[in-house]
Amino acid sequence: MMTGTADAHSDTSTGVQVWLAKQQIAELRQLYGFATDLIGTADPANVEEGRAIYRRIFAADASIGASGVPSVRGPDAWTDVVLDALRVYEATQHLIGTQRVDVHALPDANGQGGRASMQSYLQAWHAKADGELWTFIGTYHDEATYTPSRGWQIQSMVLKQVSGDVRQLGLR
Repeated sequence: MMTGTADAHSDTSTGVQVWLAKQQIAELRQLYGFATDLIGTADPANVEEGRAIYRRIFAADASIGASGVPSVRGPDAWTDVVLDALRVYEATQHLIGTQRVDVHALPDANGQGGRASMQSYLQAWHAKADGELWTFIGTYHDEATYTPSRGWQIQSMVLKQVSGDVRQLGLR
């Protein structure tokens, strides 16, 4: 297993390749948070921008699911799930925290066989117009693969809720 530990760094070239792969994979989750907030606005142009980002970060046949939500296949189906779930909120903000990326295999000379896993902490804030604030705390569990035409993409995602809170804010 190539996790980016001292063994992988014994060869400078391999160490740099592992570091670069980890950065590229971590960025997938960061882009996901941004895209999800765009979709959450329910503005048609923002939804399409978010959908385009999802198409970049997820494999076309990705398995995508979350606590309490059945898994679906592909970024377009997930866009519809997210839009349906978030359209009731006035604003959302998905904050990606601690991330761990393990590179299990770098792509070979033909760009095939790259595999990795990632865990990312999440705090997501969802505000309704009446001042209700729902905080979702969870962990994303991802499997990523590499293809020459698309680079690193998430092949499977499961978001597991760890905790949460609903409160009424007195801001209005």
